[in-house]
Amino acid sequence: MGGVYALVPTPFTKSGDFDEEAFRENTRRLCDVGVHGIATTGTFGEFHTIPWVDHQRLIKALVEEAKGEVKTITGCSAENTDEAIKKVKFAQDCGADAVMNVAPYYERLTKDECVKYFRDIGEACPEIGVVVYNNPYTAKIQVDADMFKEIAKVPSVCGSKEISRDFSHLMRIVGATDLAHMHVDSLFVPMMMWGGKGVFSLAPILTRPKLVIAAYEACLRKDWDKAIELQNEINDFSAFCWQFFQGYSWIGVTKVVVNAFGLVNAGYPRRPFIMPPRSLQEKAEKAILEKYAEA
Repeated sequence: MGGVYALVPTPFTKSGDFDEEAFRENTRRLCDVGVHGIATTGTFGEFHTIPWVDHQRLIKALVEEAKGEVKTITGCSAENTDEAIKKVKFAQDCGADAVMNVAPYYERLTKDECVKYFRDIGEACPEIGVVVYNNPYTAKIQVDADMFKEIAKVPSVCGSKEISRDFSHLMRIVGATDLAHMHVDSLFVPMMMWGGKGVFSLAPILTRPKLVIAAYEACLRKDWDKAIELQNEINDFSAFCWQFFQGYSWIGVTKVVVNAFGLVNAGYPRRPFIMPPRSLQEKAEKAILEKYAEA
């Protein structure tokens, strides 16, 4: 596992229906811009709101549209192990390359319970890769270096998606095993300097893909001055976009930003999430496109 992986939205209609054709078109467009993988149904992909019947349609559509051109990772998180295994088995049977799961999140797990969760998934579904979605804000537990040493004994576990800003944690996990660890947009260049393998990119890859791919390629060349310059540009872009939407759900806000650029159709969020007021959307879109549309 490694490269630039797009974290894609699940496009819903205003009434909350899954827009499968929009999702398929989004997948085709992202394959064309040069990403190495597509990851669905994480937090932004709304695994927590999509009905299972539509989630199944989404997994099938992802595999069918990717056609083996890019790696396919689908989020199959759940509140308990059995539910997660049911989802992972479906993704395995559909031919997805991997799943991306956060630890069950309603009640905080112990370290042993968290390790066993990933071991149980790997043993139940040995023909599909497993990516640890290491999200301590949702799961209330962070998978640390010692836990990764145990999880890495499961042959199908291939790496993690990291979101922690604790750089000492990131340094420790990179050196603990041979797993491929990848951060999200804000810190992926520094993590690659220490051995990270790429980026799980959200709004930047869905709006300005050349920028993210250029930053990743600079890391591969070990042109760290250029990579850091582009990392700062990515972070400045994100900060500029989010400044307009203080107090609104980031899922709805991100969909507004993504829709403004037109590369992919993020649709609407599903209840209980809502979009910011249309007047605010229009004001923000105008400012963002004036600054970045030609970038």
